[in-house]
Amino acid sequence: MAILRPDVTTTFGGVTVNEYLLTKHNPNHIDMPSVSMAGKIIGVTVHNTDWISVASGTTPAEQYTRATVNNNMKDVRVHYYVDNVCAWQNLPHSLSGWHAADGSGNGNRRTIAIECIMSSAYNSTDKKSEDNCAKLAAALLKQYGLDINHLYTHTHWLNVRDGRNGTIDQLNTMYNRYKMCPAYILPHWAEFKKKVQSYLNAGSSAAPSTKQLYRVRKSWADAKSQLGAYSSLENAKKACKVGYSVFDANGNVIYTNGSKFTKGQKVAIRANTPLFASAETTTITRRISGTYYLYDGIACKNGRYRITTKPEFCGKTPVGQYVTGYVSWDNFGVIG
Repeated sequence: MAILRPDVTTTFGGVTVNEYLLTKHNPNHIDMPSVSMAGKIIGVTVHNTDWISVASGTTPAEQYTRATVNNNMKDVRVHYYVDNVCAWQNLPHSLSGWHAADGSGNGNRRTIAIECIMSSAYNSTDKKSEDNCAKLAAALLKQYGLDINHLYTHTHWLNVRDGRNGTIDQLNTMYNRYKMCPAYILPHWAEFKKKVQSYLNAGSSAAPSTKQLYRVRKSWADAKSQLGAYSSLENAKKACKVGYSVFDANGNVIYTNGSKFTKGQKVAIRANTPLFASAETTTITRRISGTYYLYDGIACKNGRYRITTKPEFCGKTPVGQYVTGYVSWDNFGVIG
């Protein structure tokens, strides 16, 4: 596979972020998480992965993203890879990852994962990667109104999984025989936290390059349906009617008032309804009608839901084998 081209490049907390979401780009039909984190995020989990040599014109973060697309990262799915140059975003914040080895625990299901690419040398390149990781972590904490006590290590969730007790930082750094991660940051975790705190204290330097507004719409593309734009996420949720979603500035679903949409629910698709291969594509795969079932009941971008043909297919993996495609919720007729 050729070097990837990001769909969007932005600056977030002083870090260049290249967005290349696996929810949009999955040509090899690799297994994907399906649990929503919308409105449930409690923190940021920091990992380390090893430095790799790359060809001219790319960076390790891009190559790790490419390896994930090629199914070479096994069952690891993280939100961000970050190196000394930039970060690559692989998952929307609204979707859980596979990174904490705690199954359906809070690590996987309720935290945003950052893989910081470093080596044991801890040279100037490694320190720059770590600095970018600290900036990105601070920006994410700030975006979700969280403080430094919501910064976690991978090892924290292993210790929670194993039933150990202690303060957040005791669990962050306590020995776990399964894995000590982030391996290259843990030896100076206290200093790393201070760095993240300094970026939090810096205010705008650790915040997104534009003020975060939460927009309430039927879908991101349907600007005319917007009910309002709010600086407070809680106020946006309160204004969100059934069938509407709250979107962040990048069009990611933060919350959906989907009280009438659940996993396995039968829906009557209206005649001549467009079926899409992803949540974001504008190319129609074909047009459908009839009875289908909601694969997971989770709202994706543009108000689309994944559908399948049989109730026993709902939630089964690999996703590509059981999901028929994506349909906008406003094409649902009688809800079963």
